[in-house]
Amino acid sequence: MNKRETDEQDSRNVPVEPLSELTSIWSWVQTARLTLRRLQPTDGPAMFAVHGDPATYRYSPAAPHPDLATSEEMLRSCLHDWELHGFGYWVVILAQEKKIIGFGGVEHRIWREREVLNLYYRFTPSAWGQGYATELARTAVSLARTYLPQWPVVARTRAENIPSIRTAERVGLTRHPDLDTEHVVFALGW
Repeated sequence: MNKRETDEQDSRNVPVEPLSELTSIWSWVQTARLTLRRLQPTDGPAMFAVHGDPATYRYSPAAPHPDLATSEEMLRSCLHDWELHGFGYWVVILAQEKKIIGFGGVEHRIWREREVLNLYYRFTPSAWGQGYATELARTAVSLARTYLPQWPVVARTRAENIPSIRTAERVGLTRHPDLDTEHVVFALGW
C-alpha cells in the first residue's frame, strides 16, 4: 500500500483497494452492449469527435472543444487521474460495431471540500436515446459502490437537461436541492 492509500484509509477508516487492483478491475469492463475501457494516449481524435461537436454541448455552459489540442489536454488530465487513483473516465465503445460512441464513468474529485466521485457521460448524438448513458452510468455506480463506497457519487447537470436527469435517477442517484449551484445535483451516498 502506498502513502496515498494509507492516508485515505486512515482518514476515512474505510479500506481502499490497492491501485493495481482498482486498475485491473476498472480498465476493461464489458456490459450487455458496451465495452468500457481505460483511456489511452491515442484517444485524442475520438475525444475531439465527441467533445468538439456543438450538439454534445447543448445543455452545457462550456463551449465545445475548439480543436484537437483542447481535447488532448482533457485527455491528459483524465489519464493523470487514472495514474493517481487507478480508475477514471472510460472510452465507451459500441461492442458489436467496435465504434467509439462516447466517454464517461466516474472520476475522483474534491467538491464542496469533500472527496466525491463525479459521474459523467457524454455521447455522440447518433448514440442518444438508446439507453447507452444509463448502461454506462449503472455500471460505473455499481463499481463505485462496490469498490469505492467511502466516496459519494455525484452528478451535476443543468435543470433543462432532462435526459441527463433521467439517467441519474435511473441509476439510483437522488436530487439534493441543498447542493444546487448553477447545476441541479443528484447524489448517492452523500
